[in-house]
Amino acid sequence: MPPKKPAATTAAPKTGAANLFLVYGTDDLSATRKADEIVARLCPPDEQAFGLETLDPDPDLNADSVCTFLRNAMEALLTPPFLGGAKTVYVRNAPFFNPMVEPGKFTSVKEETDRLVTRLKNGLPDGVRLVLLTRSVHKATSFFKTFQSLGEVHAFDEPEQPRDVQAGFLPQVEQRLADSGLSMSGDVMAAFLDRAGYGLRHVSNEIEKLSLYLGDRKKVTLEDVCQMVAPVREGKFWEFADAFCTGNLPHALRVMHRLLGQGENAVGLVVSLQNRLRDMLILSDCLKRGWARLSGGERYRKLDWNVPPDGEDILAALEKDPRKGHPFAQAKMAAQAARFPASRWFRWLHDAVDAQSAMTGGDAVDPALALEIFTTRTLGELITSSAKPAG
Repeated sequence: MPPKKPAATTAAPKTGAANLFLVYGTDDLSATRKADEIVARLCPPDEQAFGLETLDPDPDLNADSVCTFLRNAMEALLTPPFLGGAKTVYVRNAPFFNPMVEPGKFTSVKEETDRLVTRLKNGLPDGVRLVLLTRSVHKATSFFKTFQSLGEVHAFDEPEQPRDVQAGFLPQVEQRLADSGLSMSGDVMAAFLDRAGYGLRHVSNEIEKLSLYLGDRKKVTLEDVCQMVAPVREGKFWEFADAFCTGNLPHALRVMHRLLGQGENAVGLVVSLQNRLRDMLILSDCLKRGWARLSGGERYRKLDWNVPPDGEDILAALEKDPRKGHPFAQAKMAAQAARFPASRWFRWLHDAVDAQSAMTGGDAVDPALALEIFTTRTLGELITSSAKPAG
């Protein structure tokens, strides 16, 4: 089955060649690629020294700074092309063209935007083209309608339904791996996404970084991932929690010792683990009740929900609804939760609370030592229970 692409729509001008291009959407990676493609078509690389003016605003500008930026953009559009040639003005990552959110909702910003729209309606100087890239616009505004009627509009929005996210995300990651000539086993892919997260732009950047690091070698190993891909999801605290929930004691101890050696706080590690163990407990119970069901193989895990009305009330009352979050991440966590009964996750959660009390209570217990004892004692159960009797 071919990978599902992000939703993309295009509106083209009715007559003549376009000189206005609006590219927007929550899938910022696809939107940026499309905008860069349009710019390269309008102004080839060998002409960009004199034919391209790029304006890339700071995303944290206040209202006054936004107004200044918009005036500078207007000036760039009205400045004639160098030596009479063509000129492309590229406005990148401008977050203020949606009047429903800050800073676009400020009156001064709206007024400057209206002036820009008036200029666009009156026409740009001959040979001048505008490419504008933004994440969010409001389709009822004169700003959007001007681009829609006089130019081209390209929309790239990420799927809103979890099943669409799950169906499209992994194939896109694998396609980017293939484009780079890299390959990963199922376990390495899971570890990679655990560390890189589930944003396609960041994942693509990490794949490019791995490609440069590996050179002629094309098969990515777990060691490569640990060496080159920094954890981004809830920081390094999340990394220990995930290592613990694999049930692999040597791996969890290695991660713990490395993080402690890097100066991470033992109390923070065990508190983060408590949050993860609560998730494991809830997912394990939902699987047992039949409210959730796992399907698919090791590489393409899928988590489906079928919650009765009384269960809806229970899950909705939780501080963190287990049905929310990235579908791939939730399915992976559910696969971990399914390995052990809810009673074991419940007991480990209470052991983690006791370990925190030992670290922060009146007794002089070294936090790192308390964490190591807790980890060895809990995960050591799995080694003891799986050992066969001698003779």
